[in-house]
Amino acid sequence: MSRLDKSLLWGGLIRVLAALAVIVPAAFYATRWYGRRQAPSKHLRIEEALSLGANKSLYVIEWEKRRLLLGVTNQAITLLDEKSIEPAEKEDGGD
Repeated sequence: MSRLDKSLLWGGLIRVLAALAVIVPAAFYATRWYGRRQAPSKHLRIEEALSLGANKSLYVIEWEKRRLLLGVTNQAITLLDEKSIEPAEKEDGGD
């Protein structure tokens, strides 16, 4: 290997390491920032989810003292049932 080839190899290696030194921390902080923005809601919770096959699911959602049963597919979200949550029901888990 000639002296010119070695200097090109080391120069390329240094550029790659410098790029990684910038990209890795940037990706780390970007994912942490995005994760904080996607924090769970205080007023909306998924109580249960049941997969019914490819791209079909049932969800029980709790929202504003109500429990909603939703049917979800690729094309639509359908409200199947809705119930008010009684205070005693919320404490015992609703069973």
